[in-house]
Formats: sequence, C-alpha cells, structure tokens
Amino acid sequence: MKMLNRMMGGSSIGVAAAFMLNASSTQAQNLLVNGDFESASGFTANPITDSGVNQGWATFGAGQSDMSSAASSPESGSYALLAVNGPGNNWNPQGAYQIIDGIVAGQTYTLSAYYLIDSLSGNTGTYGTPFALQLNFGNLVDGTWTTVGTGATWGFGNGGPTDGAAPSLDTWYLETGSLVAPAGASEAEVYLFFMDNGQTTTDQMYIDNASFTTVVPEPTTMALAGLGGFGLLSLLRRRKA
Repeated sequence: MKMLNRMMGGSSIGVAAAFMLNASSTQAQNLLVNGDFESASGFTANPITDSGVNQGWATFGAGQSDMSSAASSPESGSYALLAVNGPGNNWNPQGAYQIIDGIVAGQTYTLSAYYLIDSLSGNTGTYGTPFALQLNFGNLVDGTWTTVGTGATWGFGNGGPTDGAAPSLDTWYLETGSLVAPAGASEAEVYLFFMDNGQTTTDQMYIDNASFTTVVPEPTTMALAGLGGFGLLSLLRRRKA
C-alpha cells in the first residue's frame, strides 16, 4: 500500500508539473485595426476623440489614405500605406497613427512594421530618410489626450537596424521595439512615420504589416495552470498531514 501511495504521489506531481508546463503556452494578438492596410475603410479622420478609439488609422502630413498598389509594394497582400515627402518639407513627418484602449499597466507591448523606400534624393547619411515607430501610453478623456510615463521611438536614424546609412532602395525592412505600459495608462498612441531632411525631389515610402501586440496566456492554459497548482497544493498538504 505504501508503495502504491508513493507511486500515486509521484504521478500526481508529474501531472501537476505537466499542467504547469502547459500553462507556459501563450498567444499574441495584433491590437491594431487594419494593421496590414488591406482595407481602405480602416482609416478615420481623427482618432484623438472618444469615438475614434480602436477605429483604425488616421493619416497626417502627406500620408495617402487611398494607399498604393505600385509594383514596389506591398510587403504582402494587395496594399501598403504610401507616405510622400516633397521638396521643402524638411523634418515634417507624414504617416499614420491610431489609438488603442484596454492597455494593462505592467504588460510589455511590442510595436513593429515593415517599410520600403523606392526613391531617395539628396540624402545619404544618418537621419537622411528615417522611418520611425513611436509609442506613447496615456489616457484619452473627452477628446483630450494625456501622456503617462515616457514613450519611445525606434527606426532608421533612431537606433534602428539601418542607423548610420541610407537604406537600400526597393528593399523591405522590419523595424520593431518594445515598451512596458506604465501605471495609470489605459490607452496607447501608435505612430508610423516617414521624415526627410533635405530632399531635392519628391521621395516616398511604403509601410506595411504593422502590429502592436502583448503576449498573454491562452485561456485554456490559464485553466490548466490553476488545476495543476491546486493538485500540487493538495498533494503537499496530504504529505504534510
């Protein structure tokens, strides 16, 4: 009988451990609306309003809301966002942004997007033709945005993978960055933008397959974790008794 109990005890520990191991499974969901820019209806005039939250992209500067299906784009699918910068528009960014709610303080959020430049004039060095991702956390109340904590910017000219040299033309690059949501934040403000500093002719950039994710346990594995933990606790109590 003692041998049977010992075997059952070992088995219980193994089952509980298996439950806890399964609980490590996670899933990441893209929180952006129209992150692949495949839907032209995914654009809204101004998401910095209560009704604009989770409604998709708004363009700014020379960002084109009708998108482009040129030969050099998209990275995948049928469409990509086209941002255009003309001469005399130095340091004036263009691109798209959106507001996402349901932010959980303490969670790590990752922002990423692909970009491609198909024209480059008068720029050969750092900050020549930067693409950037920008992420801010805060609160949106009655149409007023209040930033909470310190945001971050990643991209070419901002510590990105091509920092220090102009990117190759007609080549897709992936830029990404992560930031922990600070206490008190309930929304995130996501920007994707293109900014020239000395172009002599019109330059343009394509942006595609943007994502804004946080990794959370899958519902089934959360249940398994609870069951495994309960079984392990019961076993320890029996052994102590």
